[in-house]
Amino acid sequence: MANRILTGQDWEQRVLDKLGLDVAYLPFSVIQQPDCITIAESNVIKQIPRYTEAKDDALIFLESSVVCECAVLLCDSMPTRLPKKESGPHENHELDVDWETRKIYLQVERNGYIGKVIEIAFPELIPSFLPTFGVTNPIRGW
Repeated sequence: MANRILTGQDWEQRVLDKLGLDVAYLPFSVIQQPDCITIAESNVIKQIPRYTEAKDDALIFLESSVVCECAVLLCDSMPTRLPKKESGPHENHELDVDWETRKIYLQVERNGYIGKVIEIAFPELIPSFLPTFGVTNPIRGW
């Protein structure tokens, strides 16, 4: 199935950059799987049903939200993909990435982008939380 939102070139590299990884640890073929990109796009489309109407800045935020969602979906497999320790002839070090925390930050970032799409392209969908009150007659029992 063809991508519906991320249709441009090098979108896979955007996902890698968001995760801070190299293609050696996460090949493009994994990101291109329907379990990743198609699900990520579907998740965002569920929140923005009229996504095809997004233009200009709203489209930039829409694409960024899909990149974040794709990264969120990949976070669960990262502990098994990345080595815990790396060692070479002159250096040893441990990689300490908390992927659960990273996933939470990416979800917050994704939600912010979705909010900006709605704010720019679909302001009528923003719920109005204006304070309302009513005036009643006071009832005193004394």
